[in-house]
Amino acid sequence: MTTAVEKFSLEQFKAEGYTGPIPVLSAEEARAVYERFFAEIGQSPDAPGPTKAYLSAWQLRLRWAYELATHPRVLDAMEGLLGPDLVLWAMHWWYKEPGNGKRIPWHQDGHYWPMAPKKNVTAWFAVGPTFKANGCLRIVPGTHKTTVKHENLGDKNSHFAEGIPVGAVDESKALDVEMNPGEAVFFNEATFHGSEPNTSDVPRVAFSLRYTTPEVKFLTDQWSDAGRIRPILVRGSDRFKVNAEIMGAPPA
Repeated sequence: MTTAVEKFSLEQFKAEGYTGPIPVLSAEEARAVYERFFAEIGQSPDAPGPTKAYLSAWQLRLRWAYELATHPRVLDAMEGLLGPDLVLWAMHWWYKEPGNGKRIPWHQDGHYWPMAPKKNVTAWFAVGPTFKANGCLRIVPGTHKTTVKHENLGDKNSHFAEGIPVGAVDESKALDVEMNPGEAVFFNEATFHGSEPNTSDVPRVAFSLRYTTPEVKFLTDQWSDAGRIRPILVRGSDRFKVNAEIMGAPPA
């Protein structure tokens, strides 16, 4: 397994499409988030199992999730990558209970997102340990400079119907990003990434935060789930107002 760098690097982000993992949350903060996640889906951390809970857009309805998404250390890192004006537009939990046989196929996030221009940085957090056997995040460095046509994979074990064709990925360059609770990896909308099934008895509990800048317009008429797209300006100013009709607000 290739070893990831230990610290945030703007130079690496520009050259390879990602940086990290770096510690962002303390061990205590990560544990508190871990326990809140299981409480929200109605489970005990000691007995993790499958869930049918809706795992997106928690930042719009749960105050603790919004505060997590706007943690000063998160926003400071995002400002270093995107500049002083920051828009939070998505949060999703990437949960795999023990024995979850689904894989996330190799993909580029921008393929699924109607936005113009396609400009995004994802912060992908582990709040429990993530390692190869429980389906840790995988990245192919340097793949962010091209766009690959996605296709229907015909894979019943794939979490997404569409992904990058198998022959378009050089698996020898793939990085298994094993992470401790509280660590995060940052990558852009074109970096190849995915994950394998959880073959362990340890749940993989992780979440992603998506940020862009105010000039990016969400083409909501092209989204299948446009109701969850409620961007929130979380730092700086918005002089463009291109999403004025769909802007969201922090939950009470």
